[in-house]
Amino acid sequence: MKSKIAFYLVKFPAFAISLFFVFTIIAAIVYPGSIREGIGFESDSYSFTHNFLSELGTFTINSDETNPFAIKEDNTPSMLLFNGSLLLIGFTIVMFYLYFEKLFVFAGDSLSALKNSKISKPLGVLAGILYAGVGLVPHDLHFGWHVFFANGAFLTLLFLCIFHALAVYKSEFIPNKYALGYVLFIVFLAIYLVIIFFGPQIGPGAIYTESDLILQVVAQKIIVLTFIFSILYQVWGIRSFLNKS
Repeated sequence: MKSKIAFYLVKFPAFAISLFFVFTIIAAIVYPGSIREGIGFESDSYSFTHNFLSELGTFTINSDETNPFAIKEDNTPSMLLFNGSLLLIGFTIVMFYLYFEKLFVFAGDSLSALKNSKISKPLGVLAGILYAGVGLVPHDLHFGWHVFFANGAFLTLLFLCIFHALAVYKSEFIPNKYALGYVLFIVFLAIYLVIIFFGPQIGPGAIYTESDLILQVVAQKIIVLTFIFSILYQVWGIRSFLNKS
């Protein structure tokens, strides 16, 4: 049991996140570029401040542009790399939370820790499926469903992280500093949810300014990076506990 817990809670997440970083960087390098006629933006490469991460996963570039003369260049290499890495991340989250409860069972932890880890399981499975859905449905395939999967994933993640943090906080074996690490991410995530649900809306046919676009794009990247480092921090804490047990 310990070996499987170590694999799905430590080794596999570390591998999947590393692969996600590598694939995303390569996808950004081979991305052909884009234009935003509404704000007068044009670039022949991927822009950290003007391109969403999901644009790496589109079939063609400039898919949101309504101008029929806008270049719709093929984006297959970037699309396969990025969407493939998202599917891997989705699967990783599912497996992580299927085994998260087993960690506390293995430790013989408190009933409160077990209860919160048990609640985390279905939320983690749902979050993983939603993240995989983001990769399965690029926004130029169906924008509505893509947004549903993306927003649903982040919203589910908020509740998931709350119960995850409570499980770690109530644990008699895992130090509280790992719970506090997730609490910080929860604060960042709550702010991001306000931005995506109540902030400027970006999408096909929407009217927005360049600052609106930059706000949404940069906020997305900050929350993704924060989530990745939060997961790695949890992985480190679990690894330390398993090495001592």
